[in-house]
Amino acid sequence: MDQTIEVTHPGNGARLVSVDGRQFPLRSVAVGGQARAGLARVVLKQTFSNPHSEPMKVTYAMPLPAEGAVAGYEFRVGPRRVVGEIDLRAKARERFEKAMVDGRTAGILDQERANLFTQEIGNVPPGTEVQVELTIDQPLAWLSEGMWEWRFPTVAAPRYLGAEGRVPDAPNVTVDVSDGPTGLRASLELAIGDLLAEGRRPESPSHALSIAGGGASVRVTLAGEDGAALDRDLVVRWPVPRPRPGLTLQRARPDAGRPHAGHAYGLLTLVPPETPVAVYPRDLIVLLDTSGSMSGPPLDQARRVVAALVDSLGDDDRLEMIAFAGDARRWLSGPVAATAEARRDAQRWLAALRAGGGTEMVDAVEEALKPLRPDAQRQVVLVTDGEIGFESELLNSIQNGLPKGSRLHAVGVGSAPNRAMTRPAARAGRGVEVLAALDEDAERATARLIAATRGPAILDLEIAGPAVAGLAPRSLPDLMAGAPVLAGLRLHPEGGELIVRGRTPGAAWEERLAVPPTETGAGSPGVTALYGREAVEDLELKLAAGADRNEIDRATEALGLEFGIATRLTSWVAISEEPTVDPRRPIRKEIIPQELPHGMSAEGLGLGRDRLVRVRTMASEVALLTGFDFSLVGAGARRAHSMPAGYEGLWVPGASPEIQVLTFEVSATGLDWHPEPIVHLIMQSNGRVPVAIVEALTTLAGRIAPGHIVKLALNMGTQDPKDVLMVEVVCSGRLVHILPR
Repeated sequence: MDQTIEVTHPGNGARLVSVDGRQFPLRSVAVGGQARAGLARVVLKQTFSNPHSEPMKVTYAMPLPAEGAVAGYEFRVGPRRVVGEIDLRAKARERFEKAMVDGRTAGILDQERANLFTQEIGNVPPGTEVQVELTIDQPLAWLSEGMWEWRFPTVAAPRYLGAEGRVPDAPNVTVDVSDGPTGLRASLELAIGDLLAEGRRPESPSHALSIAGGGASVRVTLAGEDGAALDRDLVVRWPVPRPRPGLTLQRARPDAGRPHAGHAYGLLTLVPPETPVAVYPRDLIVLLDTSGSMSGPPLDQARRVVAALVDSLGDDDRLEMIAFAGDARRWLSGPVAATAEARRDAQRWLAALRAGGGTEMVDAVEEALKPLRPDAQRQVVLVTDGEIGFESELLNSIQNGLPKGSRLHAVGVGSAPNRAMTRPAARAGRGVEVLAALDEDAERATARLIAATRGPAILDLEIAGPAVAGLAPRSLPDLMAGAPVLAGLRLHPEGGELIVRGRTPGAAWEERLAVPPTETGAGSPGVTALYGREAVEDLELKLAAGADRNEIDRATEALGLEFGIATRLTSWVAISEEPTVDPRRPIRKEIIPQELPHGMSAEGLGLGRDRLVRVRTMASEVALLTGFDFSLVGAGARRAHSMPAGYEGLWVPGASPEIQVLTFEVSATGLDWHPEPIVHLIMQSNGRVPVAIVEALTTLAGRIAPGHIVKLALNMGTQDPKDVLMVEVVCSGRLVHILPR
């Protein structure tokens, strides 16, 4: 199958793919859920169809909510319902690959970033649909204008990766981007259980909505019948009566027998009293992203947000601004009083900024933080689309460079900002995350930012008491007047007292709550899952700050298994019990591309159509898709072992210890697959060893088209697959080399 792909520098994190009217295996996307009291449980349904005559494997780089806990995974193939299990990532991968060899339909979901997952559905039978369901628990965001906000991503934007080798898992976060609309659409059905503010209705800055019902039972769908293109976040907001000051606790406890049933869990909502807030002079540093991904509407919106923020300053405030792309550019040499003349000059400087280049955000943040004294009380405002793949570098700089009394706020701009960067950046900076979609009024987003920078109602929050066994996140943000904050708790099941302490500008503040006992099986499982997710995010921040990786990895794995959620090191895997396809048939490989986020420029990313080339071989596509350069790896192997370049293969255990199956993807113009019965292993330790093919488990002989997966089963005897450098196979008189990884 021919496909047009741009051969481009790997640092932009994307490949431009010409869709040419292709029909993709992903046929439908449906998002449905219930939201109430700061918590949403969402079910994402996807339907994949195989119209071809051979089994199919689908790979999809899938965006999911950065704050969400993926707490369930299952699929249906024909009449079979297959429920997933959480497992260690490496073990889940082994199980998935073994199912592929055995001819069983299987699905796997790996987390690459908090908001980016790779889903693979293997052995989709010919002429069959597979329906996948993911269950995601999400906390809602509170907006300062008195609204709850629910947000669900539909597109994974390209991430800037910098120089080769900077991002160790660059192939996993590099995405295919279509050169035009894919035709893929999503539907939405959200049930809202909160009582709405009188005379008000849900709204969205991203899509036109259809509203049914009222009071505390409202159903929200997308207006029109076509659904929404997968090119921006789905956002729904609903106004509610101002919550009363105090503490509200939702409690839950897993069923008996679950590994974490020895504790109860809580979602605590803290609402500070409506007291006059002390407004202090503001000392602001604005960091503005002007990289290529911000070209056009994103930079225009960012300028509007920063301009409104500058306009909110007074003569007693101080301002410093730094624009960054490939390097940092200062407005002035340092901070100045925000006089009327200074504000006018700042506006002129903003208007003259242009986008282009990479996103060297870390350098800009470090430059802004370096001169700050340990006792400084400055507020850093980072305005960006967040599209970088080295998020951990940025988080390290914030945690190790931001003085305790200072705050960093992250403003995510665009239709699909990278919340795997903006959310933890605000968390590490003890600030707020504000999201400004392209089509919404910038003044509303700026108002939320101004509320956070003018002065909190309560600082230095602590949660303790006999009822509390743990807190996530461990570091709580400042409380704004009348604005709820959500905190996850691990509770002693017998209950007890919960105490929240902090300080207002003028005095100490304290609230207490009696927590009753919690029985096993009580409450929403989402409360429990979200505690686990927040605890994992705490660990990831510690890792970014320089904590011991082995210790953090062990704790992350334990939390993922204990709470049954996807993490960087735990994956969902679902496998049918019986074979669904002939395991000897070659498997067709399909990859679902992303649309560019609404308003993002392909040219700004260096993905112009003038750079498209026709690629006749799926091997070239595979090398681009995986980041694997066959020629370079082959050359390295030749230098060390005098070996030619070849296919990249993967060992999968067979039905018995001596049987190993080597799977590989066909490249070039295809492969005449008529292997001779004896192949040779090139070993690290004992040279060239002949072994026999197990014909009954090997892909049937014949012409294999490019982009298909072939299985080569070998009776290895006592040979260790880890000791094999290369496998030599003679097919129709031609020598074929396979390099196991």
